Amino acid sequence: MNTPTPTAARPRRLWPWVLGGCLVLVLLAVAALVALGWFGMKMVGETTRQAVAEVPLVQEHFGRVEDVGMDFGGIVEAGQAGQQAMVFRLRGEKGEGRLVITTDPASGEFRSATLTLPNGEVHELDQRTLEQLKALQGGGLPPG
Repeated sequence: MNTPTPTAARPRRLWPWVLGGCLVLVLLAVAALVALGWFGMKMVGETTRQAVAEVPLVQEHFGRVEDVGMDFGGIVEAGQAGQQAMVFRLRGEKGEGRLVITTDPASGEFRSATLTLPNGEVHELDQRTLEQLKALQGGGLPPG
């Protein structure tokens, strides 16, 4: 009579599970960072939209401002021109344009702001508007 011989239990490999778990954690961390970055950019855009929506020049040439977002191509262009600037793309009912805020490299304070209209004209924003943007950047309320 043949009796089956007991076979040794095959040892489980733990390292594929550990590696898979680490990969999942890394992917979740990356997704969380992307989500935080997206949320932060939306907040900056919304704050900027609120600040420029009341500027008469913006109201006249853009109508109601629908969206404001970072223009990374414009930021790169400004850097290549030797400027430190934040560049925003504005989109309103009447067209699109750009808001360029130049900053001091040492302190990060706003120096000036220019608005490019949908027709290509470039206008310097007044000091009052610049002060509103500064206050919003610092998390404060814009001066009345």
